[in-house]
Amino acid sequence: MPKNFMWKSGRPLPRIESHTLRKLEVLKNYLDVYFDTVVSTPASDCLNITLVDGFAGGGAYQNGEGVADGSPLVLLNAVNRARERLNQNRKKPLEINARFFFIDDNKYHIEALRERLWQEGFGSQIGHGIEIIHGKFSEKLPDILSYIKLGQRAGRSIFLLDQFGYLDAPMESINLIFSNLKRPEVLLTFAIDGLLNYLQETSSELEKFRQFGITDQFISEWNANKDDESLGRLVTQRTLMANIQMRSGSEFFTPFMLWSPTDKRWMMFVHLSRHQAARDKMLGVHWSEQNYFKHIGPGSIFSLGFDVRLIETKDSLFSFADQDKAIMNDQLLENLPLEIRRYMTGGKLPVNVLLKNIANRTAATNNDLFEGLMNLARYREIDIFSKEEKIKRPGSKVDLSDTLAIPPQLTLFTPF
Repeated sequence: MPKNFMWKSGRPLPRIESHTLRKLEVLKNYLDVYFDTVVSTPASDCLNITLVDGFAGGGAYQNGEGVADGSPLVLLNAVNRARERLNQNRKKPLEINARFFFIDDNKYHIEALRERLWQEGFGSQIGHGIEIIHGKFSEKLPDILSYIKLGQRAGRSIFLLDQFGYLDAPMESINLIFSNLKRPEVLLTFAIDGLLNYLQETSSELEKFRQFGITDQFISEWNANKDDESLGRLVTQRTLMANIQMRSGSEFFTPFMLWSPTDKRWMMFVHLSRHQAARDKMLGVHWSEQNYFKHIGPGSIFSLGFDVRLIETKDSLFSFADQDKAIMNDQLLENLPLEIRRYMTGGKLPVNVLLKNIANRTAATNNDLFEGLMNLARYREIDIFSKEEKIKRPGSKVDLSDTLAIPPQLTLFTPF
């Protein structure tokens, strides 16, 4: 780990970098949205959740003349905010039973974190809801999973795996999370350029690279494209993303790119989940952080791996800006009819099935997709039926329980 990410009691705090600050801001905003969503019904009176920070660090950074909270404090403060916010005007108090696991394999980081938690008023909770663990995340994970399964039938949990490189959160560990728990979410930092830069001809023989789907063919294609910084590297990054998604065990994979000016390389910040609604909420947070995160390729409907349109159009980076949304919405009107036909069976397609099938291949939120479907209905390209099987008037709001169908008279697109 570089010196700018080292903590030690009595020493100056490491200075926070812009990409780290952005990640922590996304984490903070997502946690607010997360808690608002999972306890959205007034009848909810108890939420059991486990929050795991696999690479906790020392708990704080120097940010100019001030101090910025590190990820452990972002997690703790998010729960406190949720308790206060969600109990306002509630007749039936909401109890949030949160258990925290903060892990780091550097003993100086552990000491600094313990000291910081006492300074911030959380010291008395250490050992009573807050567990500070010295060790490697991958080695401590099985015990943490056993704890979660023992105390929570739903296994509701958030794992923050903000590793510096790409080897400390193995794919085996991430797959273990999703194969053991019903409702986990993982936020993973992955030094995607760091991995590519270290590839050698013999890398495919090493397990540390094979776990990401690195084969002889992958290395050959990388060597052929790596000198093309504007496109070749991006195409290979997307292929690597596809491999990670397949091996993670998660159904929904939402990758975003961040540039590290210190290391001069791209890093991936990815959200992994088992539920399309969770993916949609995270995507909404990224739209609110316009211009700080990038997505590779077009925003409408794309292929996570190699996408020939990257070569044809050179349109490689999508910045979540207003102009990107306008282009994306126009493209959705062209792409959605084909996707509807692709997944339709028996002449009908439930809206929730469409979302599930295209979720990993679009930067559009559910609301963006609903707007596209409404416009297609206005143009009579599709019919939308309510759960009562009644056709909706064009322009009516789209719901997850609706069903799509193709009108007898096609206008803008033709069968395959």
